[in-house]
Amino acid sequence: MDDNLENLIPTEEDLEPEQAETPQPEVPVEPEPLPEPPKARDYAAEVSELLRAHPELRGKPLPDDVTRMAVDEGVPLPEAYRSYAEKETKAELERLREENRVYRQNEEAARRAPIQPVADSGVQEKAKDPFLAGFESW
Repeated sequence: MDDNLENLIPTEEDLEPEQAETPQPEVPVEPEPLPEPPKARDYAAEVSELLRAHPELRGKPLPDDVTRMAVDEGVPLPEAYRSYAEKETKAELERLREENRVYRQNEEAARRAPIQPVADSGVQEKAKDPFLAGFESW
């Protein structure tokens, strides 16, 4: 069985001349330049820019989503807050649309009701005389 294995591995004589390994001249390989270290962010400038655009944030903590985007993802602080505020505005808009839809649905259901609501068990009050209303207010 060992004879069969030896026949499967080609030797240098079995290879054609173009397939035979020709020694390649050694080319000196220059090391790749190291990437420059990231520049330190100027958070003070980012905070002052954010406060200039949104003075209502002065003295208030930033939402966790904003700080996470700014620190972990490297997004500039004003852009991170703008993205957060946009998401919050969209969520509020969706909530108000749903509330409006419910009010309209309730109004339509009340309009279609076969029996209209009656105040005070069906007893209608007469309109008060303005003179008596003024007299009774004393």
